[in-house]
Amino acid sequence: MHIAEIRNFVVIGKESTDDLDARDDEWSNSLHIEESVEEANEKRKDLESRVEQASILIKEKDSRILELEALSRTRAWRSAIQSANNQLLQPDLDQLLQEKMEAEIQCIILTRASQTWTPVAEDRKALYKEQKCLLGDYKQLELKLRSAENRAAILGEMVEKLEAQCKELSASAEILQLQSRTSSASLLCFIQFILLLIAIGIYVVRLSPSSAEFVPT
Repeated sequence: MHIAEIRNFVVIGKESTDDLDARDDEWSNSLHIEESVEEANEKRKDLESRVEQASILIKEKDSRILELEALSRTRAWRSAIQSANNQLLQPDLDQLLQEKMEAEIQCIILTRASQTWTPVAEDRKALYKEQKCLLGDYKQLELKLRSAENRAAILGEMVEKLEAQCKELSASAEILQLQSRTSSASLLCFIQFILLLIAIGIYVVRLSPSSAEFVPT
């Protein structure tokens, strides 16, 4: 009964090895998630740098507009501004305002994109950490299963040795049974021979007085 249970344990150890090979393929896919997390971090950093550049551009445009407004308010340039307002200053102001609006829109878009990417990157980081912990647990489980497999192999060898010993014991038991039967038969034959000798002796003793009576004196 115990030998059959040990054999089943050996089979389970072999099946666990196949399961470990399949799980190795599953964990190799987690490396792609790590690469995607790094890619998301790079995109987030790129978006943050672009937001900073857009903010700097907005500040430069604001300072340029303030300079032009200050220039338009000076007395020395009033006459020149009034004569060339439609040709120089107003188109420049319109262009700067348009560039400012475009920069603000780009800044808003980049800010929203950065806010969108930040939680995604954090979620992927958390997922990566969790998978890293699971990978550690998986490695410990793999070591335990390998240890169990080694024990199962040792138990299998012990089972084979026990089976060989059982065969030897059964052969020895058969030999002992044959020897016991032979000894019993020999003893029976010896007892019968002794009884036969006793019977012959008794018969001879009974015949001895009767033969002595007929002897002439």
